[in-house]
Amino acid sequence: MTGGSIHQLFEERARQTPDRIAVITDSDRIGYERLDADAGRLAAYLATNAGLPDSGSTVAICTRRPAEVLVSILAVLKAGHAYAVLDPGTPAQELHGLLGLARAKAVITNKSLLPRIDDGRGRTAICLDTDATAIAHAGPAPRDAAGPPPDGPAAVLFTAGTTGSRTAVSTGHDRLLAAYAAWSEVYGLSPEDRLLVTAPPATTEFTGGWIRALCSGATLVLSERPITSERITVEQITVAEMSPATATRLTEEELPSLRLLAVGGSPLRLDEQLRLQGLLPATGARVLSVYGTAEVAGCGTWFEPEQLPGPVANPERAAYLGLPFPGCAAALRKGRIWLTPPEGGDAVPTGDVGRRQGEGPIEFRGRAADRVKIDGRTVDTYRVETALAGHPHIQDVVVTGDRGRRGGRLIAFVVPGAGAPFGAAPEAASLRARLTGLVPAGDVPEAVVRLGKLPVNAAGKVDRGELPLPPVPGAVRASGKSGASDDATEGAIAAAVAVCSGFLALVLTNVIFPGSTDLTGVPGPWNVLFALLYLAEWCAFAGGMGFLAVGRGVMLRRSESRGLTAVAHLAIVYLLVAWWPQDNLYRLAAKTDWPRQAALVYSFNVPLMIAALIVVIWVVSLPAVGQRDR
Repeated sequence: MTGGSIHQLFEERARQTPDRIAVITDSDRIGYERLDADAGRLAAYLATNAGLPDSGSTVAICTRRPAEVLVSILAVLKAGHAYAVLDPGTPAQELHGLLGLARAKAVITNKSLLPRIDDGRGRTAICLDTDATAIAHAGPAPRDAAGPPPDGPAAVLFTAGTTGSRTAVSTGHDRLLAAYAAWSEVYGLSPEDRLLVTAPPATTEFTGGWIRALCSGATLVLSERPITSERITVEQITVAEMSPATATRLTEEELPSLRLLAVGGSPLRLDEQLRLQGLLPATGARVLSVYGTAEVAGCGTWFEPEQLPGPVANPERAAYLGLPFPGCAAALRKGRIWLTPPEGGDAVPTGDVGRRQGEGPIEFRGRAADRVKIDGRTVDTYRVETALAGHPHIQDVVVTGDRGRRGGRLIAFVVPGAGAPFGAAPEAASLRARLTGLVPAGDVPEAVVRLGKLPVNAAGKVDRGELPLPPVPGAVRASGKSGASDDATEGAIAAAVAVCSGFLALVLTNVIFPGSTDLTGVPGPWNVLFALLYLAEWCAFAGGMGFLAVGRGVMLRRSESRGLTAVAHLAIVYLLVAWWPQDNLYRLAAKTDWPRQAALVYSFNVPLMIAALIVVIWVVSLPAVGQRDR
């Protein structure tokens, strides 16, 4: 399908069925006629107020509400420009970088987001809230806005950045039209369908989702909150698109209204795909695993189990990408996957590894960028991960080096399965037994780190950069010595140092600070309260000395910054040990001895404040996933 523009398919649907619901959100139901009119008014406002050429510029969209994003996308296309959607939750510096990558000439946003978006480059900003009245009176979209030629830009899509830095991919109308034709043939969407898209608006998956729905005359379902199984049933959603993690969470019970579940963003294990298939009771219901990069507008390959020539012996160790969408092509070059866009052109590398038997479906074999160098030897971490995937105590697992792609040892980050005892990670012996004969002995991870869930980016892909390196407390070493044993050893050392230090503080108080603890003249019950205070000071001093002995190692497991951790370690020790000498010296100093009082304040109180600030800085610097590990 070539010629014309992608939004013209939507406009044709709006003319044919103006009263049909186009979009369902958490708070609104928008018909095709209203959606077309809202986008037309914003397009007219863009044409007269954005200071852009007649066509061909890129307009960034950064708003919090999915419905606003959708109206803005259609408006930008109607005005003859290309859109680039940015996630408003992205850090300001990264937002500025993405605006530069997209070469955006203007941005559609909200007033509250302006300070984060403004990078000082003088882009025109259109605020949907403060400019709402003017937009409402802008009139319909200009009829002479023919838009760019079919091969002109329609969208700027960003790669997920899982294999390196993010890049911007300019996508034309021809490619999106060809992709829509390919999707239509495989998905079989009709105006009676209600299509749920769970991907965030800034992703390639969202662009494919709105095109599949609105160009078919179907109803697009969006949500600002996590979707529940109940809502899928209540809204009578017939087609749902989601990541593997979302699909696993939602499909713990049957979803009778679904006839098609398309899972993308990350490869779906065959055993999980078969399980999901069993939860769709509708006759002829299908579960598809879809695969495609931003370079091909998300239209690459699709897989369902019927493509297999026969049963697979270990479905938990296999993930298939399947066959190319109609009009696309997928090839293996030296084991690497290359995709040809739906409208043709040059094949593009995906950075992923695959294999294929004859004319059968392509099997996913990991990402080349995820492989790890250990002592000069390359470790295929995907092979290790798939070997562990069927472990009864493991739900999800990622294997990487202790310093990312390089390092002296391998670490397995594990999300325990429902059958794991007390949610614990598997024992080292169990791990080795599982991998014996499946991977080389040197590829067995030396440590296991338990996580509540794996960190993911906005596209739903595992974000390996957010894994807590080095490992958090509780690691299980492949030598057979568990992290619990290491903790016990450290605890014994800390206890011994603390007992000795506390005893010395008790014995030496009146030697070093004569008379500081004399309670002879203090009446009851105050003498008891002061005695308890002295005891607390001795305990704090003892605890601080024990933490001095082992605390740095404990803290280093939580933070990658060795320098900051060392300073924070000493700050915590000071916060504990300082009370014993400080309080005793204060009691021996006369209230009007101003030189001594000033010396004490600047020797103890001010350093205590500085120490507390250092601890706060260290805590704030901790990796976010480390805070989520529970």
